[in-house]
Amino acid sequence: MPHSLSVTVHVDLDLHEVVLSIAGCLTARTYDSVLPVVAQARGLEPAPRLTLDLLDMQHIDVDGLLPLRQAIDLADPEQAVPLSIKAPETLPSCPLSSAAPRADGSDSPPLQLHRRTDAPATAGSDDPRRLPSAAASPTILTERARRGIAPRSRREEILAGAAEMFAEHGYHGASLRDIAGHIGISHPGLMHHFPSKDSLLHTVIDSLEGRTQRTLEEVERLSVEPEALMQELAATWHPGALHVRLLATLAAEAVSGDHPGRFRMARLRRVHENIFEQCFTAYGERGLLRRGLDPGFAGRALFGLVLNLAVREKTVRAMQGPTHDDGPVQELARMMRSFLSKDAVG
Repeated sequence: MPHSLSVTVHVDLDLHEVVLSIAGCLTARTYDSVLPVVAQARGLEPAPRLTLDLLDMQHIDVDGLLPLRQAIDLADPEQAVPLSIKAPETLPSCPLSSAAPRADGSDSPPLQLHRRTDAPATAGSDDPRRLPSAAASPTILTERARRGIAPRSRREEILAGAAEMFAEHGYHGASLRDIAGHIGISHPGLMHHFPSKDSLLHTVIDSLEGRTQRTLEEVERLSVEPEALMQELAATWHPGALHVRLLATLAAEAVSGDHPGRFRMARLRRVHENIFEQCFTAYGERGLLRRGLDPGFAGRALFGLVLNLAVREKTVRAMQGPTHDDGPVQELARMMRSFLSKDAVG
């Protein structure tokens, strides 16, 4: 049974308020179906106060909630029409799907890319088709925490807060005291869990590897049709999502030779580029790629745009009005379409 959403609209004419009550499953695949309803409500005259009510949702996936918030904010960056979101403190888990535990007790599948048997392998730890398993280290969002099965532990709260601070200020720009203050705990309390900023950084990078690990397991599905990858761009590589902003900031910082996460971030970048390359290679074999286009170049270019847009959303976007037709997901879709043959897009 597929995930689905329904929207019930409650209008209070006296108080000029519209409540959009959402039911069903909010996921990376379904969140965008809410956006046209929000846009219609925002277009009412006079403009009402809007509330998005998610309290009765059957399932809320953080990979659906975060892009939904981002899309709503980007559609009205000046907040001309006030909109609030009511969401439960603990996200309800999905009855339609649950992750099967691995034999080693962790929630994530082994980190290995499905690839063609004739694809060349690169020896050593720099192989872009493989990352060291992060199962031995806790991640910010394990599958269980991501699905809201249990409240976050103090350690997970620290990791989530550190990810936010590193994404905003970088590793060098965020001290342990800054991170502790952001989370609302004492500096000694933070150091009880992480004795150094380096150890905190590497555990945050573990979380990025864990997320990438799950994406690697989807390569075979994404390689079937370009439309599958097109949809996944908004779900997995949304430039406004925290993990993508974190990737962009740390990857830019890691050009410094003394950055403690330099080699791990370089390897992560290569893995993401390789995911796109594998997909474009598969499309090319079926005549769906533009003639003469190198899949490796296309993969590097598309992921480079992901990182560029993550920075742009925090800089240029703030100086633009809402009329600009350059939303991050639309920009990624435009680039990807430019790589495809006429048969694939038309």
